[in-house]
Amino acid sequence: MLEIRVANQEEINIIKKLIKESQLKIEGIEDYISNCMIAYDQKKAVAAAGFIKTENVAIIKFVVVSKNRQKEYLGDGIVKATLNLADKKGVKRVFVNADKEEIFFVKVGFKDVILEEVKKCCEDIDILNELDGNKILQVILPDYFLKACKSHK
Repeated sequence: MLEIRVANQEEINIIKKLIKESQLKIEGIEDYISNCMIAYDQKKAVAAAGFIKTENVAIIKFVVVSKNRQKEYLGDGIVKATLNLADKKGVKRVFVNADKEEIFFVKVGFKDVILEEVKKCCEDIDILNELDGNKILQVILPDYFLKACKSHK
């Protein structure tokens, strides 16, 4: 049975292992572990995602799914659980650098946003340096949850 929950300090190394298996270079998850979700299937970690947050804006830093469990919609589930956590923490806008995974994020409901709009909404907070990609996508919370899931198309 699949269980998705908020990660804790003891799970940092489990998440780092998933990140390493996916060949991502993510540093400092210790600083935002309370903004990370982890999915288990039969007590084996199969997916994780996390975001950094400043005021009411968040940036998804990583989404990882075990190589042998991809194409099972685990990525969709972990992203939606992560967005739910962000919503509960008062986040109104969630951004993601989507250079490599644009199709995935669009399928789960993220939309294009122009850099000028990002700068305008984030001008008073120190988060722009985390948005270094060429393709930035966003979702608006809680509006995101009012739309039906479109990921299976």
